[in-house]
Amino acid sequence: MQILVVSDIARKSHSVRPEVAMFMEWAKAGHKVSIFSSPTEYKQELNAAGIGVFETSQTRKISWSTIQAIRAELKKNDYDVIYATNSKSIPSAAFAAISVAVKLVCYRGTVSGLYRTDPTSYLTVLHPRVDGVVCVSGSVSDYVKKKIWGRRKDKVVSIYKGHQLAWYNQEPAELSVYNIPGDAFVVIAAARFRPSKGLSVLIEAVDQLHDCKKLHLLIVGKGADCEPYTSAIQKNKMSDRIHVIGYQAEAPRFIAASDVLVQASTRGEGLPRSILEGLAYGVPAISTTSGGAKEILDEGKTGFVVDINDAQAIANRLLALYKEPQKLEAMSASCKELIDTRLSSASAARQYIEFFQSL
Repeated sequence: MQILVVSDIARKSHSVRPEVAMFMEWAKAGHKVSIFSSPTEYKQELNAAGIGVFETSQTRKISWSTIQAIRAELKKNDYDVIYATNSKSIPSAAFAAISVAVKLVCYRGTVSGLYRTDPTSYLTVLHPRVDGVVCVSGSVSDYVKKKIWGRRKDKVVSIYKGHQLAWYNQEPAELSVYNIPGDAFVVIAAARFRPSKGLSVLIEAVDQLHDCKKLHLLIVGKGADCEPYTSAIQKNKMSDRIHVIGYQAEAPRFIAASDVLVQASTRGEGLPRSILEGLAYGVPAISTTSGGAKEILDEGKTGFVVDINDAQAIANRLLALYKEPQKLEAMSASCKELIDTRLSSASAARQYIEFFQSL
């Protein structure tokens, strides 16, 4: 199979790495893969894997030079599938593929921002030239099916992003510099904190656990150092054990240094990357029913799922794990096993190829 990827994989990052690994898995399996992207730090690795890279200068949703370049490549080579991944690459791929005998598949990672009454939605997932949609979770797939028109609903699937345990071998971050003792029970929240991330719910939950003297809450990411969070933390009975440390370039190292990750989102989630990174480091998660985490967490084995806005349920789960450290050890091994099997890069790559072939 000949596959043309239209994406933006400019910088090496934790978010881009799963995509690049999957492209390499396709090439390893014998498929011919080429990529259109802005100048990328992965170019040498991709070339070494036999993947051709066409660099573009696209900065807007509509780039006529990029459309023309993709169209020229499509006419030059007999591609079976175009795979486009974001709001800039999908329009370019869709317009370039008009009247060309190639299947166009696009990616969707969120459960918001797609509206039948919004003309810009017809530049991406709702574009009539799109033949199939791969969603990051079943929750996203259900959302897209409600928005898409006609028979194409049958061409919407969910495939979890693949990871590799080998990526997660860095030493855990040193937390003592944040006044967190070595024997602490560390609960971490790692995200870009918008209201939908439910941080206020988590802060309310730990307020109920102030008697757990070794419990500390570590908050990593932008947006937590402002209202309403600062006031809620100041009033919290655990205020001296809540640590807001802002954005960290190596956030997975802080997750690795923690005991439990909590994702208290109230809406809008696809499949949080922080949960996958935590699983790879053997850190179980407590997540709400918002988004795809509920689809992958095995209750009591790799984590727990609670209702949205239920601070008491989060507190109860944290308290149970706080009192049973031996249970955490067993869960840690199960978390890594999940990444190595069901959520591996090889598994994701196979599912994508099967979907492409079905089209």
